[in-house]
Amino acid sequence: MSASLLPPLPPSFCEFLRDNHIDAAVYDTSRKLPRYVRVIRYRQKSTQAIDDLVQQIQADAGCRAYKVDGVPGFIEIENQAVRLSQLSAYNNGDIVGMDVSSGIAALALSVEPGDNVLDLCCAPGAKLLLIADLLDNNQEKGTTSVVGLELRGTVTGVDISLHRAATCRSLIKKHAGKDKGFMRLFVDDGTTFACKAPQPGWHDPQAVKAASAPLNEGGDKVKCVLSGGSRPWFAPKLLSTAYACSGTQLYDRVLVDAECTHDGSLVHVQKYAQWGWEQLDTQVVDGNKQVTIPILQSKLLENGWRLLKPGGVLVYSTCSLSRYQNEFVLGGFLARHGEDEAVLEPIPLLGITTSPIWTPADDDEWDRAGLSHHRAVFSRMCNAVRLDPLVSNTSGMFIARIKKLQNGSRLEDSAIAPLALPPSREK
Repeated sequence: MSASLLPPLPPSFCEFLRDNHIDAAVYDTSRKLPRYVRVIRYRQKSTQAIDDLVQQIQADAGCRAYKVDGVPGFIEIENQAVRLSQLSAYNNGDIVGMDVSSGIAALALSVEPGDNVLDLCCAPGAKLLLIADLLDNNQEKGTTSVVGLELRGTVTGVDISLHRAATCRSLIKKHAGKDKGFMRLFVDDGTTFACKAPQPGWHDPQAVKAASAPLNEGGDKVKCVLSGGSRPWFAPKLLSTAYACSGTQLYDRVLVDAECTHDGSLVHVQKYAQWGWEQLDTQVVDGNKQVTIPILQSKLLENGWRLLKPGGVLVYSTCSLSRYQNEFVLGGFLARHGEDEAVLEPIPLLGITTSPIWTPADDDEWDRAGLSHHRAVFSRMCNAVRLDPLVSNTSGMFIARIKKLQNGSRLEDSAIAPLALPPSREK
């Protein structure tokens, strides 16, 4: 085992790791992980241009850099300690910091031009930018016609925190370019967010005008009632109109990169070592948070599912290594939605080495975990994957791609829960 970059982990965090069945050895190998960046609008660039960008990054970083095999647009920088600010490609707006694990979660949506995509926990915005890139079907043509706009699709981001949404907006303003014309942000609770995809023809001023035209000689007008009762917090003019926000159609793709304890992000844990372990206690392990988070995740997943159209794809992901926030949340979802409604599809892994999901090893473990009657649920999870830092050379990530076959009945909040919860440590 290599020497750790971290000082000894505090007892409270070690207890959290034990409660959540997380191998503490993950944090002893953090210095082996590279830094990853993503090329903005990489499909507009030639192979030679990206090769030149890699060489420029390598020169600025003072270490080797590579294109990530099978993951288009991602570059691996060998030394994690390299700062983005020392890279001219970052300062010029050509790249953005993004771990390849997060990239795979977004790419697992298989976004196509014309899709209306919902990112239900969008801040700080790196996945939102990647989704917008994937929607651009006219990158080389530079088409700006109404037909081109119709085929482009939209991205809707939601975050409950105004501060985090502001960070997301700053990232969009800096890096999105013309893509920001197809993006809207809501500051809202992802568990109750209800705004549907934008109305057809939202981009056409004539369509908006027609929606407000008199219906009859009496002069009655169409009322553009906002679905969900809220306007975008940030959006271009046409996407922020009452017409655009009064849509009734569901989304083609939904990403639920859920709030979690971030224990799989080794860079995140390293920051606590600099800030002081007491902040780690407050934000991760103190009180009952490790119990309440899987419940929150279950509600986010359920609401994302409500907003997804039949035939669409939802990706559930976390940057936690805890089975309570991953397999047990996903298992609870599958227990509520039968095989005729939801099916897990293979993840486009794109060459990154992954680990299988956790399942009980034998009959005794099934019994000890109280999961014996959920064996069928776990068998339906076989296509979900884990990215383990010890194996994948990325930050930790859990990813499940779920296809919606049909709508089911709406569930009461009391029925939305994971299969099991970790022990409470509330004092």
